[in-house]
Amino acid sequence: MKLTVFRSEKGDCLLLTSKNGKRMLIDGGMEKSYENHVAPKLGRLRDANKKVDLVYVSHIDRDHISGVLRMLDDEAAWRVHEFQVANGNPGHPIPQTPRPPKLGGIWHNAFRDQLGNLTERVEDTLAASAPLLLAADAAELRRDGSKQGLLAQSIPEALKVSRRIGPNQLDIALNKQFAGKLATVEGIAQAAKLGTVTLTVIGPFAADVTKLRAEWKAWLETHGEAVLAIQHRAAADEESMGSSALAWPASQLIALGNELGARSKVTTPNLASIMLLAEEGGRRVLLTGDGHWQDILHGLERRGKLDPAGKLHVEVLKVQHHGSEHNIEQQFCDAITADHYVFCANGEHANPDLRVVSLIAERRFAEGAGAPFTFWFNSHSSVAETAAGRAHMSEVETLVGQLEQQSGGRLRSESLLGDSFEVPV
Repeated sequence: MKLTVFRSEKGDCLLLTSKNGKRMLIDGGMEKSYENHVAPKLGRLRDANKKVDLVYVSHIDRDHISGVLRMLDDEAAWRVHEFQVANGNPGHPIPQTPRPPKLGGIWHNAFRDQLGNLTERVEDTLAASAPLLLAADAAELRRDGSKQGLLAQSIPEALKVSRRIGPNQLDIALNKQFAGKLATVEGIAQAAKLGTVTLTVIGPFAADVTKLRAEWKAWLETHGEAVLAIQHRAAADEESMGSSALAWPASQLIALGNELGARSKVTTPNLASIMLLAEEGGRRVLLTGDGHWQDILHGLERRGKLDPAGKLHVEVLKVQHHGSEHNIEQQFCDAITADHYVFCANGEHANPDLRVVSLIAERRFAEGAGAPFTFWFNSHSSVAETAAGRAHMSEVETLVGQLEQQSGGRLRSESLLGDSFEVPV
């Protein structure tokens, strides 16, 4: 196996290639990073008449799906160009973006499939509540508003991906190995194949998606009317108050903001991440999306991948949720170890969290004279996109330097300055 990790701003974008040349694109990162760092490499695959056999979208958040949508939009633009040229318009302008390779299929738990007729209500309510929370003074409320704003942006993009791949547009097979239904552990009788790579689905379970649907429904029932009430109050107070959100009692804004994603402060879509264990020739790559550590262990256990002591060593662990503190804890670090830990984060939202980086290293140090391991960061303080991101990545680099000194040569690190790097598998 080969694992290529792209610069993808605050998101994930990786390319897994089997020994016999089959390829899986793992998420797409943000749109701008896809354009700058991913599209040129994929365009070279197209030029060489090589395809991407599977696109795996872990979940609908923008930092995972925006680049995928951009890739699909680019292919649509090229098909329009081909149609125009073939039908008497030879002067039709050539698209300015590299043409993506042919796509063999996509794994994507479409938002509409997950939620059915709740979809529009969720989208509308999130879109309505986000600006109200963002206008509030309290930092906690602003964080909640930002979280809901990202969800409000992610959902339309997820719906657009579903339309793009449909039979009336690009006609790309959706969840073929799951009979076209939701990609879940129960939805596939045996491991899927990507050439010589075996893909074992370890999450989500059908119960996770059912729970997601129930949580959204409960959230809507609790807060749909509250959002409408806030909107009406805001409209009435707009002229006299200047900040309409602050005209609503803070206690009610707090209640509105804290409900969503209450489980370990991980958002509901993250908890429904598609997660995979890729294996080839005794080598393993654990792909976790933005999943929660308990769900990862549960999925591995159900698939019989843990040893009798409840542990697993892999060659590569894509550290879940950009190294957020809400998705990992000591039990996971003791159970799952790796030769290579990949952190997809650029310092935004203080990811990777310094405590997570320390915890992983310290649990490895606790083994005593164990095997060496490497931390891979797909960003660096010199290339992070925002001032806050650059500052945080600088703190990460300082911490990792200290940990490397403490490790007695066991820990080394690599940071990405260019478009991509290849992680040994």
